[in-house]
Amino acid sequence: MGPHCSFCGTSTGPFREVEGLFTVLMCTRCRAIRHASPPPLLAHHDPGEPWLQWGCPIQGCGHRVIIPHELQGHTAAEHPGWVATYELVRPYPNQLERVVYRPVEDPEAT
Repeated sequence: MGPHCSFCGTSTGPFREVEGLFTVLMCTRCRAIRHASPPPLLAHHDPGEPWLQWGCPIQGCGHRVIIPHELQGHTAAEHPGWVATYELVRPYPNQLERVVYRPVEDPEAT
């Protein structure tokens, strides 16, 4: 098997080497898709805060909550052009959580 894109599997090039933990090949189409989407906006997290550790990152909002998945409901109600998704990145022990904000493609559809 010859060279192929590590993301979509196509064997038609040209390919570009992408370095990270491993060096992989990426086709032109996958590079365009990867660079076209903006990086995700993450909720503010302050582990030093005793209660309201999680905050909405949308400029001018300032809403803070105790439990991170509460930001999903807040975003749906207060920011119609955005969607918030709670993610458990790593379970206990050493739990890692995050809330990812992404713009909605068509705000009228939600």
